[in-house]
Amino acid sequence: MTTEFQSINLTGWILLGVLVALAAIFLAFWVSKQRWTARMLSNAAICLALSFVLSYIKIFDLPQGGAVTAASLLPLIAFAYGYGAVPGLAVGIAYGFLQMIQDPYIVGAVQAVLDYPLAFGAIALAGLARKLPDRYGWLVGIALVGVGRFVCHTLSGVVFFADYAQGSGLSPLVYSLSYNSFVFVDLVICAVVMAVSQVRATFKRMAVR
Repeated sequence: MTTEFQSINLTGWILLGVLVALAAIFLAFWVSKQRWTARMLSNAAICLALSFVLSYIKIFDLPQGGAVTAASLLPLIAFAYGYGAVPGLAVGIAYGFLQMIQDPYIVGAVQAVLDYPLAFGAIALAGLARKLPDRYGWLVGIALVGVGRFVCHTLSGVVFFADYAQGSGLSPLVYSLSYNSFVFVDLVICAVVMAVSQVRATFKRMAVR
């Protein structure tokens, strides 16, 4: 199965993923009817650019995809926390495609969607915590993003990367759970950076309440 997927042109998977993501974004905005302001658009662009630049500062890479970075998701989490789940979904999916182009590890269409637009679309979950008091709302938002991303990567690992568990003495599920635990290391770094009062104040000015 893996060989058949790998024989398909990478551009084809990216185009398919783009169509799926655009459909998801359109559906989300149709349901919410939320209007994008000029300020929201500019903040989205800034946060996407910051996250993309920070994603190049890698603390360590994993062999089958994934990396721990210098809090690269924090600007996007701040955007979702400030503006809500639907705008957060849009920037998360957009960032997922940037990651797909930057450093792709693709064996099939479903795996690509799980590991890129859906996994990073989980950034939208930070928007669910925006009504909580700031003293712990940020941490709840970061934790929700971590859980959502972890679930997507783990499902992808169980279904599409089960072969890597052979010889490890672990079941595909346990192997995938342990491998993808890097997500929480990445999010702990985000939480530590967010604990700096100056960083928190900067992102708070962006929030719309």
